[in-house]
Amino acid sequence: MKRYLSSLPLAILFLAGCQTQDRFQIPSTQPDMRGNITNIKKTNSKTKEGVAVVLVESVEGVQTGHTKATLRIDAKTYIENVEGAALRLEHLREGQLVEAWFDEQIMESFPVEAHAAAVRVSN
Repeated sequence: MKRYLSSLPLAILFLAGCQTQDRFQIPSTQPDMRGNITNIKKTNSKTKEGVAVVLVESVEGVQTGHTKATLRIDAKTYIENVEGAALRLEHLREGQLVEAWFDEQIMESFPVEAHAAAVRVSN
């Protein structure tokens, strides 16, 4: 029993370290989409978390992989401002410049459709 108790502090430190690594943040890769939010449509959700479909259109002169994207944003989407402060879906507004990172499968329609893993709001 004594042997197990001596390893307890090490186990606690290990688990605490895992928690900080699991904290979601903006990916270190280039965003899949940069542009202005031109439409936000909140959908009915049976959960308390907000769900929305957001249309993002690229800005002239800004290089991006897509000219338009329809993004599904939900409780799994991490949203922050340029200072790194976490935001909620309610903070998104039409006209805002955003960068978005996709996850899951991208539907190659026009505009492309994807789930947003992360969104950074520039203004």
